[in-house]
Amino acid sequence: MTGPRASILRGSRMRRSRRDRAADEVERRSRAFVAELDLPPVDSVLDLVPFMENRFGRSIRLMPFTPDPADADSLDASAPCGMWLATKTTDYVFYDTGISRAHAEIIVGHEFAHMLKRHRGRTPAGSGDLGGLITGIDPSTVQLVLGRTRYNEPEEFEAEMLGSLLQEHVSTSRTSRARRDSDPIARTLLR
Repeated sequence: MTGPRASILRGSRMRRSRRDRAADEVERRSRAFVAELDLPPVDSVLDLVPFMENRFGRSIRLMPFTPDPADADSLDASAPCGMWLATKTTDYVFYDTGISRAHAEIIVGHEFAHMLKRHRGRTPAGSGDLGGLITGIDPSTVQLVLGRTRYNEPEEFEAEMLGSLLQEHVSTSRTSRARRDSDPIARTLLR
């Protein structure tokens, strides 16, 4: 094929190819980063809280919520499905539990990734922009708010990649433990 249409197709392939290479590089760096963390074996991303607290020397509170459109006092539609909110002494990770457990864990992994990479976002949200999530936290103590947004921003893409790799770690931990538990010799030796 020649002419303008062939040129458009080649240009499209080149752009996709560049994006693919950039994504591959983010994945490579992210895998190396996760390997260096020396994560403990866990059954859930939620079980990484003690590791995260130890790493940062700060308290981390998981804040599950379930939006209820029928409840006027429930979160409104502007609430993010996941969010990291930091005060001077505590990190709060909000996540929607009105979805599958697997999806909720992906959200928490994404927020943990922001914490691990020390992402700060571009524009912190004001307490009025949080869809009712922080009613129990004094807004004047909030130092950072980072919620799930579009993934075309580099920090969001990186957090999504790292969150996926944290989930992969959980899967690997479960598989290793299942293999070990099914092996009678390993069970005997590892008692």
